[in-house]
Amino acid sequence: MTMPAMPPQQPPPPYTHPLPAVTNGTGIASVVLGPVAVLNAAFVPLPYLGFIAVLTAFPLAVATIILGHFGMRTARQYGVGRALAVIGLVCGYVALGVILATATLFFSQFLLIRPSMMG
Repeated sequence: MTMPAMPPQQPPPPYTHPLPAVTNGTGIASVVLGPVAVLNAAFVPLPYLGFIAVLTAFPLAVATIILGHFGMRTARQYGVGRALAVIGLVCGYVALGVILATATLFFSQFLLIRPSMMG
């Protein structure tokens, strides 16, 4: 009696390292700074607090917009965090719009005032 042939052994599967988790840090940063910029921009129309709010809201809005665009680029490259970047961009542009609208209304008051002709 002969023994049946043994099936050939399969080599073990190669060990693959798990891929690192990819996150969109700039998208997260824009989503964190965006609502802060919008809240600061909400105080811009107030009489005395508005001047201080402009000094904080404008740089925050610009930083949010820049980080949002970087986040969109990262989202195109890696495919993650697009929604975060879009939310940050929307918040940044809303804050910038509130600041610019308030400044436009404020300075238009000076342009519309005409000195009265006395005499």
